Amino acid sequence: MPSAFELLGIQPDADEAAIRSAYHRLVKACHPDSFLDAEAQRAGQERLIGINLAYEQAMKIATSRQTPAAALPLEQAKGWARKLLERRQYEMALLQLSKAENKDAEWYALQGETLGGLRQYLSSHQAWRAAVRMEPGSLEYRRGALDAEMRLRKAGRFPRKALEQVRQLFHRKDE
Repeated sequence: MPSAFELLGIQPDADEAAIRSAYHRLVKACHPDSFLDAEAQRAGQERLIGINLAYEQAMKIATSRQTPAAALPLEQAKGWARKLLERRQYEMALLQLSKAENKDAEWYALQGETLGGLRQYLSSHQAWRAAVRMEPGSLEYRRGALDAEMRLRKAGRFPRKALEQVRQLFHRKDE
């Protein structure tokens, strides 16, 4: 018995658009209304039923291929991101970070470093600030936030409100 993709005349790795296109092409060719003879109409109807079933099955398969990848444990996502950052593969590092099941201060620091590499300075600064909020005692995260602030200033796109928030973040209250 031929597969749904074979019935539609397409490759098994076809995407939804290719499946739709093949379906419409076949429906036009065998639609019962396009035949005058009653026997040809019945044969067209039978073929149309098979095409409809094949279409539904092929679309279900194609859609299931597009489901997002399972979430990664936090440490695994951060490990992959670190390796990709070493190779300056920022987009891939960001993708790995996005798969993490949850987030901690180090996750935000890695995100800040990645976004900085992509020259998305404002987002980088915000990620570093999130890391500092989670671990206010970390000098590494404070340094990363300060570096991101400097890059923002150098780029000339540092909003005043963010500048005030940074000042408040680094301002220590007298005890």
